[in-house]
Amino acid sequence: MVAKVYFETYGCSYNKADTKIMENIVSKNFEIVEDIDLADIIVLNTCYVKTSTEHRIVNRIKELTSKYPEKKMIIAGCMSAVDREKAIIANPRASLLGPQNIDKINEVIERTLRNETVYYTTYQRLDKSVFPKLWKKNDVIRIVQICEGCADACRYCCTRIARGPIFSFKTENILEEVRKGVSEGAKEFWLTAQDTSAYGIDSGTNLAELVKKVVEIDGQFYVRIGMMNPHHTLKILDDLIEVYKSPKVFKFLHLPVQSGSNRILKLMRRRYTIEDAELIIKSFRKIFPKLTFATDIIVGYPGEEDEDFMETLNFLNKIKPDIVNLSKFGKRPKTDVEIDKRYDINVLKARSKKAHELICKLQFDGNRRWIGWRGKILVDEKVGNSSVGRNEYYRNIVLKEEVELGTFLDVEVVDAAQHFLLGRILCR
Repeated sequence: MVAKVYFETYGCSYNKADTKIMENIVSKNFEIVEDIDLADIIVLNTCYVKTSTEHRIVNRIKELTSKYPEKKMIIAGCMSAVDREKAIIANPRASLLGPQNIDKINEVIERTLRNETVYYTTYQRLDKSVFPKLWKKNDVIRIVQICEGCADACRYCCTRIARGPIFSFKTENILEEVRKGVSEGAKEFWLTAQDTSAYGIDSGTNLAELVKKVVEIDGQFYVRIGMMNPHHTLKILDDLIEVYKSPKVFKFLHLPVQSGSNRILKLMRRRYTIEDAELIIKSFRKIFPKLTFATDIIVGYPGEEDEDFMETLNFLNKIKPDIVNLSKFGKRPKTDVEIDKRYDINVLKARSKKAHELICKLQFDGNRRWIGWRGKILVDEKVGNSSVGRNEYYRNIVLKEEVELGTFLDVEVVDAAQHFLLGRILCR
């Protein structure tokens, strides 16, 4: 009898792609099920980037261990590499599988089913571009991993610990994955990494050169470029803006600035200034005025004073980002951030609340400016009885009707909320 395997994935698009690789490997020997009740073994692909995420993951492991004591478990992903001790405490019988060991998933499943508890968490350079991913026939979006690891050493981040140093994958493998996706009907490709702007710094190429080759592939599709560190983005700024001019590239820039204070950026060990970040954003907006700009902000970083926090609010007010991932600082395992003894959790909460209120206003005001816009969208998601499409600026436009995924439509934006636009179809 073939064992049944259930996957549950948390975190970023990169983690989701890791799961797709594991599913493809597993499908050769086992049966993948979408109903956890039918599973013999549960694979949790974990995220560990924030303290709140850690709590969620630990609680989920404990919940599943209690609810399904007869089922085997594999804890994969960043938790297994960063905090194996806590993973073992949460479920002492679970096997562990690190992010660079996913090629061993079948072996770990087999041994775990034999009542062994195994740990595969040793770092290795694994070129994930050579591993096919298990996509469904109607998957319009394909996640394409271009590199793994980090070329920086930000003091607060444990992801770099889990993912290791920068390792860029072969350009031709990446291009072949896009070609294959186009031939199979995919119309949206997410180039993803822990830092896409660092692509190629270890292999003599760069992100702009890669994207230029991707958009030369025949077919009608969009490319979304993932998160970029300002430090590396600045080095290829002009070339990057040039490739963004392609109609195939979403005019979407995700630049995690983290703080508006140069003093805090230095404490974080971020290798750029707020002026550098602003230069990048202004340079992009000069060419693409409707650019969708996303950023990440951490409030309450140890040593942050009122003046530093106000500089962050000033940055937000000045730049007016369209999307902000706001985090309250939380100490992550194996990072060297020193928590100040004067650290006041109430101050942290108050700053987070104030920043959140400003961000909500900026996002709502920004979305309202799109009312009346007309243009083409690609339908790439379904939510209940509604469909969601993206225009060339990666704005998510909700249609209150079901439309086949992968359809290009002309629409008009008729209303706006904080996190989405509401559209109506003009013609199919």
